[in-house]
Amino acid sequence: MKHIIFFFAVILFLSNFVFADEPKKFDRLSDFMCVTKKEGKRQPVSFDTAIVRFTDEKKKFEVDLIAAVHIGDKEYYKELNKIFKRYDSVLYELVAEKGTKPDKSTVEEKKEKNLLSAFQSGMGTSLELDFQLEHINYKAPNMVHADLSPSEFANRVTNRGDLIQILYRAIILGVKKGKEGQDEEIKMQGRLLGTLLASNQSLALKRFFAKEMINQMDDSMWVLGGEEGSAIITDRNAAALKVLSKEIKNGKKKIAIFYGGAHLPEFAQSLKKDFKLSPTETIWVVAWDLTSDHSARP
Repeated sequence: MKHIIFFFAVILFLSNFVFADEPKKFDRLSDFMCVTKKEGKRQPVSFDTAIVRFTDEKKKFEVDLIAAVHIGDKEYYKELNKIFKRYDSVLYELVAEKGTKPDKSTVEEKKEKNLLSAFQSGMGTSLELDFQLEHINYKAPNMVHADLSPSEFANRVTNRGDLIQILYRAIILGVKKGKEGQDEEIKMQGRLLGTLLASNQSLALKRFFAKEMINQMDDSMWVLGGEEGSAIITDRNAAALKVLSKEIKNGKKKIAIFYGGAHLPEFAQSLKKDFKLSPTETIWVVAWDLTSDHSARP
């Protein structure tokens, strides 16, 4: 069971606004995704993703990192489509041929050929959530493809030996967890059983997966990237940053990078080190409403 939750957390990393209360280094996935609870309450009310603004000292241009979760509430994607209209360019992830702008036909083809996409869509149905590619308006003129092509990605994965490295790190992580991991596995199974007995199973499952994803964040990041990076994160980020440099040279002033949350810690470090930008503002967007009564949001 623990491995299933871990896998689900990995692929996902793969409205109401609140401002951040304290400065962050933005070097952890938890700086870009969080579960929100009302003060003094145990039950979560939402699973949220961040929009973090980076600017240079003279504020000549802005780059916003927008964390994506690949299955979410339909209202989440509607809100993102509204937000995207504010930018000169929105750089988006999609391992596809250069310039690809997905539509519904692309989505259906991707589900048929891609096991991961089919799994995401199926989990979305179980949790009464929607699939990102079906709702984001990639046809908007300011949407810019910024990712590797399938052949480039396959070559990078092979050259790096990513699949072997990820498997190796997963085994090492399992060994490190030891008995603690076995005890947690039993607790997790108990929590999952509780969701099956709930009157609203979809809501209970959403709360369960939201909590477990947060718990698995640091481990999943280490398995995906390790100390040397990976094609999945590092090389795809590098491709996006090349597009970012081009957009800046073309005079774009307001730019967003819309990528899965797992990519954002590396993006943040690159923006600070290579582009000399600093984080100035954080906004949180509700990706999953975890309340049975929507008015219960803080």
